Amino acid sequence: MSKKEYLDAKERALNSLQKAYDAQKVDEGILQILELINKIEGFYTSSSCAGRIVLMEIPQIGDKQGASFLGIWHRIIEPEEITTAATKATTGLLWLLAQAPILHVGAETLELANNMVKIAISCGFKNTAVKSTGKKIIIEICSTERLDSPIGRDGSLFYEGEYLSLLVDISNRVIERSREKIDRLTVKLGNYSDFP
Repeated sequence: MSKKEYLDAKERALNSLQKAYDAQKVDEGILQILELINKIEGFYTSSSCAGRIVLMEIPQIGDKQGASFLGIWHRIIEPEEITTAATKATTGLLWLLAQAPILHVGAETLELANNMVKIAISCGFKNTAVKSTGKKIIIEICSTERLDSPIGRDGSLFYEGEYLSLLVDISNRVIERSREKIDRLTVKLGNYSDFP
């Protein structure tokens, strides 16, 4: 990748981030780390998420086109929020998902990309890797924590009470651990005036 190609890609990514920010579509919990990475020479961010809890209805396995998001939370939740969101369901399986943060970072060189991977892994993002080395060098920073559980079908929950509370507690712990890891990565990257 030439310097010009890298700078063009970075400019497009930053413009896209600004548009998302203006439209209030950027997770507040991830904004600080995105701004920090974008200030480091040789890096830029693209699509990223601070981690989330999702209630989703899927008509059938693999039908992404027909899937409906009934609730999306980038924060800790209460079981009642799941039961309320589930009232919007109609047909299909209801899934509760808790997903760790995911950051996509463009790098100017493979050496810089490898350094970023090492730092992210040292902060607990164990699934971090260089995902693309073609026209762009892209790093995916992500962690291992997640929960994927079917919790209902055709508008009805399979269970409420203690078991639903347990699933919500696990989901909330995914979000809490996500915040801890983002904080560690923010501190570690913030300590570098020049990236190693």
